[in-house]
Amino acid sequence: MRMQKIECPVCWQDWLQWYRKKGTDLTFLLCPECDSVWLPGSEPGRDAARDLTDVVGNPPVGETEWDLIEPADVS
Repeated sequence: MRMQKIECPVCWQDWLQWYRKKGTDLTFLLCPECDSVWLPGSEPGRDAARDLTDVVGNPPVGETEWDLIEPADVS
């Protein structure tokens, strides 16, 4: 079953995609353009958005939040 594309309600510049925090079961919807995040069970909307750093934490020196996540296969 194919998931419906959802345009980011914060920046309107990209589609939301499922990601996972490496080494955990934490999955979330992420806008790759503006790093806005929605946890499972929250309706993607401007007011419900969280920041990627708030969800995955601060990365080690020399890395970014993107080093802490990977695409998730949520079917």
